[in-house]
Amino acid sequence: MTGGNLDEMLDEDPYRRGRRSSGHADRRAADRRQADRGPDGRHPEDGYPEDGYAAEGYADDLHDRDPRVDSRVDSRGDRRGGDRRRDHRGAGGHEPQDDAEDWGGGWDDDGDEDRRGRALPKLIAVLLVVAVLVGVAIFGIGKVIGRVSGGSSTSADYTGMGEGIAVVQVPDGATARQIAVELQDADVTASVSAFVKAASANPKSLGIQPGTYRLRSRMSAEAALAALLDPASSAPFKFVIKEGMTVRQVLKGLHERLGTPLSELEAIARSPAQLGVPSYAPTLEGYLFPSTYDLDPGATPVQLLTSFVTRFKKEAASIGLETKAAAIGVKPAEIVTIASIVEKEVANASEGPQVACVIYNRLHDTTGRFRRLDMDSTTRYAEDEYEGPLTKGQLNKANPYNTRAVAGLPPGAISNPGIWALKSALEPAAGSWLYFVSMPQSKVTRFAATDAEWAALRAQYLTEGGKE
Repeated sequence: MTGGNLDEMLDEDPYRRGRRSSGHADRRAADRRQADRGPDGRHPEDGYPEDGYAAEGYADDLHDRDPRVDSRVDSRGDRRGGDRRRDHRGAGGHEPQDDAEDWGGGWDDDGDEDRRGRALPKLIAVLLVVAVLVGVAIFGIGKVIGRVSGGSSTSADYTGMGEGIAVVQVPDGATARQIAVELQDADVTASVSAFVKAASANPKSLGIQPGTYRLRSRMSAEAALAALLDPASSAPFKFVIKEGMTVRQVLKGLHERLGTPLSELEAIARSPAQLGVPSYAPTLEGYLFPSTYDLDPGATPVQLLTSFVTRFKKEAASIGLETKAAAIGVKPAEIVTIASIVEKEVANASEGPQVACVIYNRLHDTTGRFRRLDMDSTTRYAEDEYEGPLTKGQLNKANPYNTRAVAGLPPGAISNPGIWALKSALEPAAGSWLYFVSMPQSKVTRFAATDAEWAALRAQYLTEGGKE
């Protein structure tokens, strides 16, 4: 079948094929025969003179009248016609005329039927091969379609927005098919293939976030997809620890979300070792890493708080906190405490390294100008007061977090710092700054190294509406 047309092959008369191909072969055979004759006109193979051969009724025009004889000779590439003529000759070397007539007619008729008999099995074989190939192709296409559609040509699907409440978890890195399995198992959707089909048709499906979702039972696949893309569906199970939040603020948020008594949560926080905090951590403060967390409905408060601590350890390891702290001669716990002050003192991450520089310069000051850190943020933490100016009574109150009254760093962190603040504490900017102030209107932090520079900054601060 290669290079041919199947319809032409099935309709073509094999004898007609022979006639089309025999013309050139006839001339080549005649030329060879003429070249092989001797001086007397005889052919070395058959020993018959040309005029004698014609006299017996075997003139060349006989072949012209019956092209089927030539087709057999030329299509086979031999002289079967001549051989058969020699086979039918009598003892004298000549064939009877009536034999020649029978050979010219009856033998050909038998040959037609014989060739048709041989062509029929070939035709059947060709048809069988074609049928097998078509069957294999259909089977293969069916398998591909089955894999794409989930193994079924039809996708069972519910209709409408569903009913009741169903809680579904989407694992991190889940594919559309894995999500579809979760939905079907929870009876949110009727089949895996229905959701896969809906997700494939909507490019926004790539934006489905891992987490826990509150959906409905027996939803259509399209409705389920729309719900997974709606932040409101996962909002009840999301918990955000913002950069700079304190442990008290985190516990209050969990209480409001889970209904767990605040006293129970505070008791857990007073025993941070059970949550897996690093061995150098003096308290839980500073070790609940700021991020957005997915609240597993079946998790206990201890498990949830542990997941926040685990995230801190992962992030601390990613920046080499302990190794870099040792390199600059600072304890890991002190790095976390300095980072927590940086987090509370400035709003712009780019200013963090300069604020860390001021803290280190004050801690290492040997001139006597700074016997204390004098950071209001530490006193605010002790007073749990983050709005408005501090009173003189608060600033003068004796407590270990009042850095106006106590030398050195406070006993622990004053907030849960983000990654940028931790990096600032590990890699402070190089400079001689000893002062800084955040401007009320421009929202930038200005730095000063001398008393004169500081006086100018204070004047600008008051001009912009700042208060003492």
